[in-house]
Amino acid sequence: MIKKQFLYAILASAVLFSSCATKKQTTTDPEEYHSQLIMSVAWFQNAPEVAALYHQGFNIARERVDEILENNKFEKPLAVVTDIDETIINNSPFEASLIAKEENQAGWYAWTAQATAAALPGALEFAKYLESKNIAIFYITNRDDNEREGTLKNLKMLGFPLPGENHLLTKSDLSYTTGNTSSKKERREKVSETHEIVLLLGDNLNDFSELFEDRKENNGKAAVEANKALFGQKFIVFPNPMYGAFEKPLYNYEEGLTDAQKRERLKTKLKAE
Repeated sequence: MIKKQFLYAILASAVLFSSCATKKQTTTDPEEYHSQLIMSVAWFQNAPEVAALYHQGFNIARERVDEILENNKFEKPLAVVTDIDETIINNSPFEASLIAKEENQAGWYAWTAQATAAALPGALEFAKYLESKNIAIFYITNRDDNEREGTLKNLKMLGFPLPGENHLLTKSDLSYTTGNTSSKKERREKVSETHEIVLLLGDNLNDFSELFEDRKENNGKAAVEANKALFGQKFIVFPNPMYGAFEKPLYNYEEGLTDAQKRERLKTKLKAE
């Protein structure tokens, strides 16, 4: 009888061990989800250099506006085009929430619907300065149309100038997809029909020109070099290490990668010499 009980215990342990081993092979440790975001989100939320860079960018933008007004020879009304996410408002709490969780598009929609994102340093002051100088501001974002209501609510709650809802152009407003990115080219052209765009603000090169959309060769660095004179003059770039068009080339445009696979791809892109 004792031998039988001992045998049953061994068999039960084997089944339990096998079950645990199978589970370990087929599930992902929650701590592994989006772990590549930890340092970038920690930097964005805590480093004083982030605030310094935003103030620096908006200070330069203001200087450029003053120079343009002083020598204004344009026939059309002046306009500044700005991106929204990580350019004028802060979505890093959402990025932080992804760590140790599976990515969920519904989670992003829930975040934007809350309309609680804070303004980034210097953004509101610059927008109000434009308003005081009678320079129109257009918000061109790749947020979807179903995020429009929450986006308008968030901008209004923060006090950003919105002379009309047509000053917010969401993803389907004359948008089309080119290569690896949702292009903003036609929406910029739409603004140009009635206004002279004198300045563009963004955290992603695609916010400025279609010239930067092709990143298949060296992540598009040649286009930056060819247009370097425009940065600080017409293009004002803000920092965003958390996400962007720079990511897909790092993963060789492979879709459906797990977080573990993404980390392995990123390691191959690091240079130690």
